[in-house]
Amino acid sequence: MASDHTGPTPVSRLRRVLVRYSFFTACGAGLLISIILMMQDNTLTAAGIYSSIGLNLFASVVFALMFAALANWVQDRHTQETIAESLAGVAERITQDMARTNRLFLPSKHYDALNPTDSFGDEYNEDLTVELEESGFFAFYGPSARYVAARLLVADHHPQQIRIAMINPGNRRAISRRASDRMSWPKSAGMTIEQVERELEDELLMNLVSLFDCRRLCPVEVLYNDDTAVYRYVMLDESVYVSWYHSAQSAHMEMPETYRFGKDSFIYSTLRMDLMRKFEISSPKVVFDAADGDGVLIEHLSALTSRAITADDLARWRAEQLEDSANFRAYLTALRPKLLRNDRGERGGQGRP
Repeated sequence: MASDHTGPTPVSRLRRVLVRYSFFTACGAGLLISIILMMQDNTLTAAGIYSSIGLNLFASVVFALMFAALANWVQDRHTQETIAESLAGVAERITQDMARTNRLFLPSKHYDALNPTDSFGDEYNEDLTVELEESGFFAFYGPSARYVAARLLVADHHPQQIRIAMINPGNRRAISRRASDRMSWPKSAGMTIEQVERELEDELLMNLVSLFDCRRLCPVEVLYNDDTAVYRYVMLDESVYVSWYHSAQSAHMEMPETYRFGKDSFIYSTLRMDLMRKFEISSPKVVFDAADGDGVLIEHLSALTSRAITADDLARWRAEQLEDSANFRAYLTALRPKLLRNDRGERGGQGRP
């Protein structure tokens, strides 16, 4: 079996021979010249020669010590600089990789779960409202788009594309699954599962009526999916807000724990492509536009629920939706002056007119 060890190559052997030859030649030539020069002085005695040799040896030792100390100091400095430069380069690459990884996989912001009282989550709604004012795209994916229409109608700037993916009001299994989760909410205390299911079904129908009323902002695309009620998200041009219904913090909370991911993140890219493809290939779905009248909505809801929907039903759901979202709309309206003050402060700090 051939050995893994490889000996020196002919070139390396020749290089070592030449180095040794040069060293010994230089030493021999120096010694010969020093002897010749020393013999030119006829006054030197043997004792004088020995004394000179001793002094020169002593001087050589002192020089060697000084040279070794200086060489070691220079070598240490060079080694330290080389190591520092290498570590700086490695640290810079690690920092760049960590920054890229953070943007790709880690959320840029976190919002706590809560039960709405006087507040619906100031920080979350402030960030989302500011981004909505500058976004041409709005998408919602989740079980129930309860406050989506209210948010869109209150905004000063309206997106040019709205896509909503939600539970089909006629999907009894999906409604039962989500109703079971809602049983832990404080507002569901004392209610039976059947009551929560009926409440959720009415909420979904109210959502559709309110989304239909947004059709004059821009066409509203609605996709009915078999949502598992594990998470929901709101997507805009610059970021996506992902809410996790089943985190430890979200237990018994109406407003789940939420994470914000930027548009350069893996989460945003994946969810956006997934949403676009679902709207491309999935069904059932519908598009509401400005030319549609209530008759279109009545026909659509009748087909979804397999029951006769009337104009009175639409009027009732509109009234219930306005009552249900009244506090949220008032909250967003009260929040806007604060956002305007913050925006003016930022403009002033940047020297804008």
